[in-house]
Amino acid sequence: MIFFDIDGTWIDHASASAAASLRFFDHFSGAIRFEREQFPPAWEQILDRHFNRFCRGEISIWEQRRSRMREVFAAPELTDDEADSRYRIFIAEYESLTRPYEDAAPCLETLAGKPLGVISNGAREQQIGKLQRAGLLKYFSVLVFSEYVGLGKPHRSIFLEACRCAGDAPSECVHIGDDVVADVEGSHSSGMRPIWLDRQGIAKCPVPAQRITTLSDLNQAPSVFGRSEPLKSRDRKETEDLHVPS
Repeated sequence: MIFFDIDGTWIDHASASAAASLRFFDHFSGAIRFEREQFPPAWEQILDRHFNRFCRGEISIWEQRRSRMREVFAAPELTDDEADSRYRIFIAEYESLTRPYEDAAPCLETLAGKPLGVISNGAREQQIGKLQRAGLLKYFSVLVFSEYVGLGKPHRSIFLEACRCAGDAPSECVHIGDDVVADVEGSHSSGMRPIWLDRQGIAKCPVPAQRITTLSDLNQAPSVFGRSEPLKSRDRKETEDLHVPS
């Protein structure tokens, strides 16, 4: 099976998060300790810090959201309900702004008929919603999320669970994602074949992996998919059931 990451691969998380953080800042004008122009990168740093704790299994999905709110407002005294209420204001803005990359739909049309799945550290409901709004969900037959596995990428357990759900050995599976550590190193250490989607043009990766800069480049990766010719568009075969581990 061919597995994909979601944020930074199919969905432009960075643009949506930056724009939503500014709307969030304006909503709470005067209550957030950062300058407005400094807030989007600060927001991402805070998000990453607490989200990574969740991915390591140290805290729950809601605990990391509350920790982010308390740090953003420099208010450790916020109750869970108060933090949750503020988080919901942000996520409503964020979800209204998520968009697929321009190369997403054409790539999936090219891959139609092949077994595709996603491996995501994001919350199941939120991530499925992104794919649904983008019209991409129908292409995937296996969906694996860290909140059900208990550990997120780069831990090998989430990759191995995805392979189990697909009924394939790790060596038979490909994983494509934009994060060098979470996606490339994680899938490589699990025995999968990694492809690094280097949208930012970083061009440096510590593990052996094929590098592409756009999803359109998958058309030129016949060896990865066991083909002698580049992939070509074909009639779309929609998947009937989504396999989500319980």
